[in-house]
Order: sequence, then C-alpha cells, then structure tokens
Amino acid sequence: MNSLSKIVLIIVSLIAIAFQSFAQKRIACIGDSVTEGYGISDSSQSYPAQLQKLLGTEFKIGNFGHSGSTLLRNGHNPYHKTKAYKEALLFKPNAIVIALGLNDTDPRNWPNFKNEFLGDYSQLINDFKKVNPKVEVFICTMTPIFSGHRRFLSGTREWFDQIQSLIPEIAKVHGATVIDNHSMLAPRIDLFADYLHPNSRGAELIAHNVAIYLKPIVQPLSVDETFGNDMVLQRGVTNKLMGKSSSNEKVSVVFKNKTYSTTAARNGNWEIDIPTQAAGGPYRLDISSKDSKITLTNVLFGDVYLSSGQSNMAFKFRDALDSDLLLDQVDSFDKIRVFKNKNLAETSNVQWDESTLNKVNELQYFSGKWQKTSRETIAEFSAIAYMTAVELYKSQHVPIGIIDISVGGSNTESWISRYVLEHDNLLATYIHNWKSSDFIQDFCRERGTKNIELAKVKHQRHPYDPAYNFEAGISKWTNTKLKGVLWYQGESNAHNIEHHEYLFKKMIISWRQAFKNENLPFYFVQLSGINRPSWGDFRDSQRKLSNTIKNTFMAVSSDVGHPTDVHPKDKFVIGKRLANLIRQHMYHEDLMADSPQPVSYKKINGEIRVEFSHCKELKIKDSHSIKDLQVVTTNGQILKNIEARIDKNLLIIPTQQEIRSVQYGYTPFTNGNLISDTDVPVSTFNLKIN
Repeated sequence: MNSLSKIVLIIVSLIAIAFQSFAQKRIACIGDSVTEGYGISDSSQSYPAQLQKLLGTEFKIGNFGHSGSTLLRNGHNPYHKTKAYKEALLFKPNAIVIALGLNDTDPRNWPNFKNEFLGDYSQLINDFKKVNPKVEVFICTMTPIFSGHRRFLSGTREWFDQIQSLIPEIAKVHGATVIDNHSMLAPRIDLFADYLHPNSRGAELIAHNVAIYLKPIVQPLSVDETFGNDMVLQRGVTNKLMGKSSSNEKVSVVFKNKTYSTTAARNGNWEIDIPTQAAGGPYRLDISSKDSKITLTNVLFGDVYLSSGQSNMAFKFRDALDSDLLLDQVDSFDKIRVFKNKNLAETSNVQWDESTLNKVNELQYFSGKWQKTSRETIAEFSAIAYMTAVELYKSQHVPIGIIDISVGGSNTESWISRYVLEHDNLLATYIHNWKSSDFIQDFCRERGTKNIELAKVKHQRHPYDPAYNFEAGISKWTNTKLKGVLWYQGESNAHNIEHHEYLFKKMIISWRQAFKNENLPFYFVQLSGINRPSWGDFRDSQRKLSNTIKNTFMAVSSDVGHPTDVHPKDKFVIGKRLANLIRQHMYHEDLMADSPQPVSYKKINGEIRVEFSHCKELKIKDSHSIKDLQVVTTNGQILKNIEARIDKNLLIIPTQQEIRSVQYGYTPFTNGNLISDTDVPVSTFNLKIN
C-alpha cells in the first residue's frame, strides 16, 4: 500500500469514527455513590459501565456519579458544585438518567432544606435542558437503604420515604419517565453489604432495568408464573392477567369469544383485566402478540385459597393418617386444583452448596405450577389444605383452587413484608442480624447458620431470614384474588409468646396491605398438644388473638397432638375444622364451628360458674369426668383433678379456697375432653378470677 492509500484509509477511518460518535445517543448517568460505583473494586462493573455493554455502540454512556453528593443545593455536598456535574453538561447528553436523593436523607440536609427539594430538582433538569432543549429525562426511584444502616431509625427511614414520594411528582411536572430501581432491589439485602451500596450484581440489575427504558426490549410473550393451564381464578371479581412481551407491543386475550387488548409498557410488562365471572368452566384463554401466541386451557372460576406456614401445613397428604383410603377418592374431585410452591432445598441439618445459596439469594426458592387433581399430585400436597378444599367443594359445589407456600421450621418474621418490618421501631432493630438475635428462636438461628455455613455473602438469604418467604413466595401472588388464607405456624415462635402476639398481628396487617384487602380472612390452626413447657400458654395466647383480630378464626388441634412428635399425623380432622369455620363465616351456612369460649363467670354458693359462648351445651367426650381442668389459688397453689360438672353451657367448679384463675387444657400435651354440642373441642384457656 502506497503512502497516498494509507492517508486515504486513515481519513476514511477518522470520518467513520466521527460519524459513529455523532450518531451515538449520549446518555449521562447522573447520581451519587451508587452511580459512581462506590464499593465496587472493578470500575467496569459500575452500573453505567454495565449499561454500556448492554446497549452497545449505538449508545455512549457517561458515568457522572459523585459519591456523597446531594440533590439539595444547600446540602452538605451539592451535586451542582461537583466536577461530575460540569463534565455532564459538557457531554451534551441526548438523555439523562438521574439517581439522586440518598444523601439528602442525612440529618444535615433534609430537616433543614426539604422544602427546596422540588425546586432544586427542577433546576438540575433545567440546567440540562439549556444545553439540549430536547434532552430526554429519566428519573430513578432511590435504591434501598436497609435496616442496619446507622441512621436508619434516627430519621433516614422517614426522610427516605418522603423523598421517594416526591419523585413521581417531579417526573410529572417535567414530562419525565420514572425508572423504578427500588422495587427490584428492596428484597435484595444480600447485595448491600453496608446496607446502602449495591455490589456488582446489584449494579448489573440496575443496568438491566435502565436499559429497557433506553432501548426497547425484545422478548417472547409470556404470562407470570402464577398463571397456567388448569388454574382456578376467583369468581365474582375482576382478575388481572399479567405477563411480559416486547416493549410497546399490542397484547390481546380472547376469552369466551370476546377480545381484550392492551399495549405493553416500555419495560415490557402488560396486564389485562378479565371481567367478573360466575363459578364455572373449563374455559380457554388465547393470548397473542404480533408474533406469539399462548393458550391457557382447562381454566376454572371458583374460590381460591392460599395455605401457608411451617411444617405442619406442609405435611404431605400421603403421610397423614388414613391417607390411602382418601387417595383412592381424589379423582372424584376433579374441580379442585392445586399449586404447590415447591422448596428449592429443605432446611435440614446440612450445608447448602454454592449453587443453592446463589439461587436462594436470587429469590428462586419456590417453584411450581397449577395441577389437576390426581393421586400422584395430591400425595405430595398439604394434607390439611387439600382436606379443607375437599370439604369446601362438597359443601359449595364450585371449583376450589388451593395455593400452598409453606416452609418447615419457618418463623413468623420470615412471612412479613420488609416494608412492615422496617417501619416498626422494634422489628427494625434486629431483622438485619437475625442469626444473632434472641428474638429469633434458637432452632431457626442454628439451623439457618448451618445451611448457609459455606456462604461468602455477608447478608446471605435463608427461608428463616425475616421477610424472605414473603419476598420470595407471597409477593408473587399479591395480584391474585383470594377468598381467604389458611395458616398453620407458631412452633418456631413459641419461645416468646408475647412477641409472637405482636408479630402475628403485624403479619396479618402485612398480608392485608399486600393483597389490598383489609378484610382478607385468616383461618388458622392452634398449636397441637406436645410435651413442650410453653405450649399451654401459647395455645391460650392464640385463642385470645382469634378473639381480638377481625376476620380471624381459629381451629383447635390440641386433641389430635402427640406427646413427642411435633408432626402429629391426624391431619384430616384439622382440614375439616378449617373448612367448617369457612362454611360458617364465609358462606354463612347454618352450623357452629367456633370453639366454645369462656365469656363470663359468677361466684355463687361456693361455686364458680363459667359461661361459654358458641354452644348451647357443653359435653364431655369419651368419659364421665372432665380432664385437664385445674384451678390456681391466690397463693399460687395449683389444684388438679377438679370434680366439676356441666349444666347446659355452664362449667360449674366447686371451690373451697380463694381462686386466682381457672385453667383448662393447659398441660402441654393435654387430654382435655370438653367439646361443644356440635363436637368442636374447647380450646386451652386461662380464665382470671377476680
């Protein structure tokens, strides 16, 4: 090649480079330490650097993050005074992605200058509009600050929420697009070693989330994992069908010869309302986009319940007493459908391998699909949940759907949303260090520590980790319309009865908020009988909870316990009791399924006469004498083998001493034998006598 040819080649190359540079869309990533990549040792793993790799050469991404910077211009380190800000303006971006606000939660900033936030944010945007009037503006919600951060409870939590609530308002004023970086990272404390800065994996998630707003995503049509063939949708309400497709793509659903359409959002998410339907089916739903089609078949409308808890709810049908006889009958109940959320790994006393630990962190602990009734399917399903479904189906003659999400040994904290946990001044103090907190039962701490022994991540997740089962499991279902919830848990919180009372109320609040149903009914199982010292008190505590929390109903199981086995096998009777409670309170059938309750007493002629609700008369089961009835005198003496009698709905106890309380069924493994005239066992109770 001669000299002239070389010169021509160089000139052509320079022109090509210049043209490519001119044609590139310039994106300025504006922000604080999260944008800059604080704590990520390799700068190529910051979110803007990973964004560049995702978007390719047609984009030029600039990282203009500055650690510690505030949006507030009177803040302690205002962004508009940084070198990064000046360089971002010189970059003359076609689009800006703003992620600021975290440092404004500092007590030096928000309490003093919060009223300037809207104006200062507007000024920042206007600065870039002066450089390029056509600049496209994207405003990111803030990434999380987790409980455990040193300023979390002293103000950061509240100020964070206040700033976050302003971001949609700012975007609306400026015609900007909101990018939600918060929701996907809020359940990922494993990515935030210092509770504030995401690691390289967190930066990767941010990059992917931002990318789909800058460059239209192309992806196959799909439906969310909670939908599928053989599913049951709740009758009598509008159901949302949800999924993903390519950006801005038209998606249609054909159902009962009618077409319902929508346009997918910029991030590819779509949802379509399915109008209210009466019980019935089977139906098919044909879902289509430009180049794809999905058909859901054998879809029923009926009543949908979610069952959850720990191992006694997870207890398999095939292991229950008399299961073989009932398994032979499952084909008769073809309009009962089940969705078993299978666990990735059991919480047995073993170390989990690296692959399992990673999947747990990625919230991939639960998986499953809707299934028709079959011997094989039901054998592995929750015995209590399926028996409840059978009884409801026999009673109501409508399809029944049961979704089971249960984890052996799990504590109540693991089933509560992080938002509710972190917005509680007590719970926020220990949820981030659960493996060393006495609030968590020692079994959970020890077993969880064993499972994650090989973890290299500071905040390795586990199903006993507060919020985990909500984040990995329950959160998937919060757009599902439910008729009610079945709950059986408490064994892993029986070490601290008073704290469980607090947690149980918080959990119900959490779920009712998440499912957007403040009256969502809970039907729960009282702990059974076993030789564990605190269980008598715990059962009485559960009884009181059922009487104080609205739309919450308790099924007694103490009469079908076992002295040493925490997993008694007589499960079907419990399923029937739950079903009877639902039939009474949900379907308003004329039956009495509530456990008799002591509601008042009188002292008459050396006797204490205790009156019971929920029965016309009390009965003694399989004996002529009342068992496990005792009184406690005012000096603390416990008198057992009390010769009491029954008169209709009165329990009459002779007394010769001053009595402090009457206790029934208080022995941890109780043989109490009082029942109602409708054969419902009387619950463990402790009645104070004044």
